[in-house]
Amino acid sequence: MKRNMKLGFMAALLGGLMFFSSCGDDNEEIIPTNPDATYDAMLRLTQDGTGDTTSATVNVNANTQNTIKARVTFITNDIDMKRLYITQNEAGQGDEPFEITAAVDKKADGSIDIAGANANGIVYALDLPVPSGIGSGTVVYQLWTTTGRGDYRDQNKRLALGVGTITLNYGGTNSAATVKSYSAKMLAAPLADGTSKTFISLLNGDIYTIKQGAEYAAFWDFGYYYGAQGLASLASTQSYPSSIIDVNTLSGLTDDDLNKAYFDISTTTSAEFDAITTAGQLDFIVKPTDQVINNLSIGDIIEFVDAYGKKGLIKVTDLAPGNGSGDFIEISIKVQP
Repeated sequence: MKRNMKLGFMAALLGGLMFFSSCGDDNEEIIPTNPDATYDAMLRLTQDGTGDTTSATVNVNANTQNTIKARVTFITNDIDMKRLYITQNEAGQGDEPFEITAAVDKKADGSIDIAGANANGIVYALDLPVPSGIGSGTVVYQLWTTTGRGDYRDQNKRLALGVGTITLNYGGTNSAATVKSYSAKMLAAPLADGTSKTFISLLNGDIYTIKQGAEYAAFWDFGYYYGAQGLASLASTQSYPSSIIDVNTLSGLTDDDLNKAYFDISTTTSAEFDAITTAGQLDFIVKPTDQVINNLSIGDIIEFVDAYGKKGLIKVTDLAPGNGSGDFIEISIKVQP
């Protein structure tokens, strides 16, 4: 009975363009208070889908606009929303995590922390950038809420409501997507306490430690180790040898929260690797079957497919054999956005 009263009260407030917020909630900065305010784009997503507006398109001119104002509403009945995730895709070059600049409550992964009192209804007024330097095409923002820690690359992970889409239309079409390139990344041989920078993210090319915690688990794609038999090796986070580092124990996560990646030695030459610039040039890769690859040497080129279906190549550019704290592998990566 109490829950039904709460939901009815929430619906009444949302219907009046007002919002119930908990005292001290930093997200008040993006909660609209002016019922007469106008918006460039409006989204409304509900659990039952009644009267939803899941997409909006805004024609923009980067010469005269810096931002657009968007109003986004998410309403549930019996799903408690915990976080709001936002991605940005500039000119078709791939989705990237997007963090708003307002001083709001955020989780470590950059998602907006939804206060418990607002778990069944949020209304936010967001200033979304109109990026400059885009001659034609689109910038696409996608927004969704989750019931817990989500994943910028997997919108279905703990999905509560979504996905809503706001498209900025610059006119014309997007150019061919270019590959993401990460060069001279050093993955140190792992330390038993999980503090070495061993795991790399294909999302941004950053290197992470297991001790950074579960908030960053969705970013870890694969790691490096030097084994007694397999020597210089790469392994997906899910298949990383527990005899070297027990990822599950150190992170407190199950295998379901750890990324897979699949590897195989490629016949691609170094010159061909260097010549790859667009995502389509990596379409030839067929998903390998193994999540570990051993006995790597300088000059090796490796084909891979990550947990999200993105294809790519890795070139080993330097290697210091051994499993001490001063040993490393240096790689260059090209991967589809």
